[in-house]
Formats: sequence, C-alpha cells, structure tokens
Amino acid sequence: MQSPALPVVGSVLTLEPMSIIDTFKKVVDPIAARQEEAERKRQREQVKREAEGDPPVFRCRVCGTEAPDRAYCPECLADTMEPVPRGAPAASKP
Repeated sequence: MQSPALPVVGSVLTLEPMSIIDTFKKVVDPIAARQEEAERKRQREQVKREAEGDPPVFRCRVCGTEAPDRAYCPECLADTMEPVPRGAPAASKP
C-alpha cells in the first residue's frame, strides 16, 4: 500500500489543511473552494515576502558604525558587530 503523497513546492514541503469539510466544499461548491484556496495561497506568499525584506544591517558596539558585513567593523577593525533590529533608528556617529 502506498502512502499519500505530500505536495512539494520547490524544495519546501507544504502541508495543506485537510479535513472532511474541505473535501465536501470541493464537491458541493468548487468555485468557493478554489477561491478559499487562492486566498490561503496569497496569505502564505505574503508571509514569505515579508520575511525576505531588506538585507540585515550590523552596528559596531564600540563606535556605532553601521555596515552590511557582520565579520569586522570597517572603522575599529574589531569583531564587535551586532545585528540592528528592524525599524531601529540609524545610529549617529559621535
């Protein structure tokens, strides 16, 4: 006996909500079922887009310099970079 196949999107495994009610909706009102599925898909894609966002920015704990590289501060040449929370105000240089 073969196990049910799970839908795969790209390299990400997606688990769709499955219930008897969803099955009956597809049989009784296929148009509404398609619209609901399209709405769920749009919401899933919106979450992915929000997660992508801008690239992370890092700020030096010593001098406050902001840079896209996490390894070393371009001013201090020290390993003192920490991530800046999204929406945080830009640091002013002393």
